[in-house]
Amino acid sequence: MVSIARLSRLDQIRLTILAFTTLVAWLLASGVWSPEFYQRLNFGLDDWRQSETLAAAPDPRIALIDIDERSIAAIGPWPWPRAVMARLTQNLFSQYHTQAVGLDILFPEAGAPDDDRTLLDVAHHYPLVFAQTFDLSSDALASHAGHANGALPASQTPSTASKAPLADGFIGNFFDDPHVCVGHVTPHIDSDGVVRSIPPLIRYAGATYPMLAWQILHCHTGGPSAAPAFAAAASAASSAAPRWSSSAIQATAPSPALSITDLPIDQHGLMHIPFKRSLKMFDVVPAVEVLAGNAPPALLKNRYVLVGSSAIGLTDHIASPIDPWLPAVIVHAELLTDILDAQAKQGYTRPTAWLPILWTGASIIAFALLLRLQRASVALPALIAATGLWLALALSTHLVPVDMTALPLVTALIFLLLQAPLEWISSQAEIRMFERRFSRYLPPTVLREIIRHHGLTAFKPERRQITVLFVDIEDYTRLAEQMPPERLVAMTEVILTRLTRCVYDTVGTLDKYMGDALMAFWGAPLEQQDHADRALDCARAMLHELADLNRNAETLFDGRTIRVRIGINSGSAVVGELGSTSRQSYTAIGDAINVASRLQEYAKIVKTDLLIGQEAARLAIHHKLRAFGYVTLRGRVAPELLYVLDESETDAVV
Repeated sequence: MVSIARLSRLDQIRLTILAFTTLVAWLLASGVWSPEFYQRLNFGLDDWRQSETLAAAPDPRIALIDIDERSIAAIGPWPWPRAVMARLTQNLFSQYHTQAVGLDILFPEAGAPDDDRTLLDVAHHYPLVFAQTFDLSSDALASHAGHANGALPASQTPSTASKAPLADGFIGNFFDDPHVCVGHVTPHIDSDGVVRSIPPLIRYAGATYPMLAWQILHCHTGGPSAAPAFAAAASAASSAAPRWSSSAIQATAPSPALSITDLPIDQHGLMHIPFKRSLKMFDVVPAVEVLAGNAPPALLKNRYVLVGSSAIGLTDHIASPIDPWLPAVIVHAELLTDILDAQAKQGYTRPTAWLPILWTGASIIAFALLLRLQRASVALPALIAATGLWLALALSTHLVPVDMTALPLVTALIFLLLQAPLEWISSQAEIRMFERRFSRYLPPTVLREIIRHHGLTAFKPERRQITVLFVDIEDYTRLAEQMPPERLVAMTEVILTRLTRCVYDTVGTLDKYMGDALMAFWGAPLEQQDHADRALDCARAMLHELADLNRNAETLFDGRTIRVRIGINSGSAVVGELGSTSRQSYTAIGDAINVASRLQEYAKIVKTDLLIGQEAARLAIHHKLRAFGYVTLRGRVAPELLYVLDESETDAVV
């Protein structure tokens, strides 16, 4: 196993970022650490999803009775007498034949005794569910008003009740009657003031209290906590003979397929509120229309009905993901819709926590490897694509827990903010070092073009078809004997500079200087289909440059005429960084290089400026060549047909 101390500084930083990202992902996924920004990000994503996926049609199973401004103007200021509320609920059951009614209204103080008895009499004969609220603020001065009712029997309290929030106070109703159905309407308010969840169960004073939406279905179908109420209703039925007795209720509605333990409750005892409809997407009937008997029967018959208020003066509004000023009764309508949907499907589609965890783990590994391999051009688009794909999945399905929607985004953000800049700085430093290393082979503009298209792997050894040029100053040894070293160096520098410029002008690769000689090739690292013609262009330019020097550099050359001999050949070669483990250079190796060197040597013997191998002659298209003759070069067995430039192309050659 490789020791961390033996890793490069850059790899140690990469490993630190990887460990940090993994730790952050684990802390967030396990819930050990849940900072405010992470919660806000999760909230924001889910809020956007809910606001963009609202249903386009009302739920035909639910209706709302709205105590609106018009109803208050007609009936009188709030609170209305209990007799009015009794008549409202009585009409809903006896005239409009609703299945069950939930009152999102609190009655903490007793009213006129006769009116209170009338309202309770409706609750004894019909599935009417009252509301109560609990104080979850952990405040020592928590309020206590009315009576808390509707607690689950100890034998029916689910094991999940241990997760339920513990209340310090409550606001209940004026009655203390175990035969009346009651459900709490206590929302959970997030740190930004928005209601996104509700505890299905709340613990208070050793008892457990279910929420209103659950009780509407539970009491309606004669569940455990409703049994005493409907037992009393059944005994009263012999004298009062109400239309909706307990037997009639249970005959018209099936037993609930879900228990309260089937609700999707998180580790904090909360249930996410699925906002699927706005106020406009529920069938809403003004309370005054029900009291007057003018409401459309089709909007109420056999429906679950919630009574609440949208009137501004009653201030019964909440901030929600879909509306900053939403009537609170919509929360319970949404919950009721959600439970009914789950009941129809025989259960909830549970979010799977392993999905964001698995996605995050795979992303950490993939991004770390991609960035480690310095594939920024691949890694960054992959990161963006993976993030977009995750958002599409998370925001279009209910498979991802709301509190983990942003988990993969956080890891992607860490890579983007930490490792991506690190890799960019590292790659820029490596590119600069790479450019310095190879700038002696290619012009800077060509080198940058190669890096842009091929990256830092452009100079790895590979087999290519190239054309090689060797050029050497004739009688250089004699010149060295006759000229002072300083003048010889100056002359050599001037000549090689001119010759090198010819290589660069034809986009060739300068391989090396060998004293007074120069080697260059075309066809690598840039792929050039016309590499033979480029080499011949370069050779002709070299001869013209030397002719110009001979005319204009008499002082430097001491009146001597300097000549060069050039050999050009084409063929297959291995091109790349080659050498020992301690030192390498970019060069070409192969028989074509040896032949080009022999051609340059033979050009000295036959006193010609340029000799061209037969393969280079075959590939050259834009130059006029003539055959020189068959020659067996040094170290070769078979003779080869050599070529020279036609006289029409050498008119300026000395």
